[in-house]
Amino acid sequence: MYAALNQDKRLTNAVESNFEDKYFCVKCGRPVILIKNDNNAFFKHETANHNEENERDIHKKGKELIVDALKILGYQNIESEYYLKTIKQRPDIFINRKTIIEYQCAKINADKLSSRVESYHALKIPNIWILGGEYLSNKIDRAHLKFISYRKSWGFYLIMLDSEHEQINLFYSIKLFGPFNKIRYKQKSFLIEDIQQLLEFKANLNQSISLEINPYQLDKIRKLKGKKADALKLKFYQSNKQTVEDFLKQKKFGSLKPIYQNHQWKLICGEQPEYLRQPFLRTKKEDN
Repeated sequence: MYAALNQDKRLTNAVESNFEDKYFCVKCGRPVILIKNDNNAFFKHETANHNEENERDIHKKGKELIVDALKILGYQNIESEYYLKTIKQRPDIFINRKTIIEYQCAKINADKLSSRVESYHALKIPNIWILGGEYLSNKIDRAHLKFISYRKSWGFYLIMLDSEHEQINLFYSIKLFGPFNKIRYKQKSFLIEDIQQLLEFKANLNQSISLEINPYQLDKIRKLKGKKADALKLKFYQSNKQTVEDFLKQKKFGSLKPIYQNHQWKLICGEQPEYLRQPFLRTKKEDN
């Protein structure tokens, strides 16, 4: 389906939707999820990939693997579900009462994630989030972008733990590429017992690619309709006496930091930048 009701019960087209809001089927009212890529955008009904019991088992095993990995690194004072009274939270793992690790298996929206992260920041406690369960994947999609962090030796990155195979997957050098912000990244896997190799890994972050916009992408922009898109096209034409499509012909697109909600073609055409909700980056804009 190409349209659904948002949380305010307004009919919303998939192409104009985002991954932070909740959506519901117009006919039956059941929750639907947004599927969006470079070529298409639509909604589909939710299906349960994991039942509650399986989710608990995955979470429990993952926590045990993380604790074992920390012991390999020499940490001794490791507490599970320690209650932080001032913020009423029980982080998954508390190391020396100085650092928190959360193993996030269930879906969480950006508001709740930001609230948790900011509560830890208020206590001046660094917190590291590792993804698993419903977030476990062999690729990154839009739902993962709110978990992105930054490290000088990895660039923008996130970490997943496959508890079944006892493997850590590092996604690094994450960037948005091309006119429609395709997610590009590199990936490297480590066995949980080789955690030290992960921490010592230094990536080659100097590679850059730029490609010219193609006719299919130009046609997609030409056909794009909507209040914001129409306003941008009109404003651009009034200012430049040239259509957006003519301006973008033969334009080359490189990479952006993975912090933008706007597509790169819109930014080039003068749209005000809109940023993704990414609590681990906070307001700090790191270098590529």
